[in-house]
This record gives sequence, structure tokens and C-alpha cells, in this order.
Amino acid sequence: MNARSAVTERDRWFVGTLLTLVATGSDTDGRMALMEQQARAGFSPPRHVHRREDTAMYVIDGELTIDIDGHQSDLGCGGFVWLPRDVPHTFRVDSDTARFLEIVTPPGFEQYHVDTSDPAPSLSLPPSTAPDIGRLVGAIAPYGAEIIGPPLTAG
Repeated sequence: MNARSAVTERDRWFVGTLLTLVATGSDTDGRMALMEQQARAGFSPPRHVHRREDTAMYVIDGELTIDIDGHQSDLGCGGFVWLPRDVPHTFRVDSDTARFLEIVTPPGFEQYHVDTSDPAPSLSLPPSTAPDIGRLVGAIAPYGAEIIGPPLTAG
């Protein structure tokens, strides 16, 4: 549950999740970006690879399966994983819901999330719908990243 009560311009509905831009590159003098996501069971972004930045994830609540270059592991509450650039990865929410942080360094890729999302009208998860893969694929190239495969299916 989110402790905040007011929606800001940093709250987005991204591919069926509630995403909050906690810190952007402009907030950190170009050092990093931090995003918080809340997602339902089964949420999984398409397998992708970053060419410009390293990312990391920290699980606040829930359980994820992380797939890094075809190797899967479980990540629960308090778990951390490093996702280096040039290494394909994805993940899947395995609990009913999950809340997690994504760290991006250097920043810039957080804008991709803005470009492929909509302003959140509330601090709740959006209605469950299939992701608009065309929107995701069409917006990713300028960010030096590539979608290379499907999301993880239920395990």
C-alpha cells in the first residue's frame, strides 16, 4: 500500500503497473535514477537488454523470479539483484502483488518509462490489460536498449 495520498506528475501507469519516478537524472546531477513499481502477479516486461546503463532491483514487498541471460533465481522481500548493461534480462512477479525499486545508472532510461506510460489518475494499480508491445518496441531504440524476447511466462 502506498503511504502517499496525492498523485503527482511522477506517478505513471506503465504496462499494467503503478510506477513512480522517485528520482530522475535531473534530481541527481546526472548520477542515477530511482523508480518504484507496484505490480500484480504475472507481470513481466519483455526480455530486454540495456546498452548504456546498469540497473539494479530491490524488492520492498512480494516475490519475483529474475532471469539474467537465461539463468533464473527467486528474489523475495529485501532481495537485491544487479543487472549489468549488455546482459539480457527480465523478471516476473510471483506473489499476488509486489513492490520494488529499480535503480538506473547513469540515468536516462527512466524517460523511456515516461514515454511508454500514461499519467496515473490515482495511486492504484491500473486495470489489467495486455501490454502494448508495439508502443514499447517503437520507443526503445533512442535509449540504447532493445527488446529481444517475450516476457517470462508463469512458472
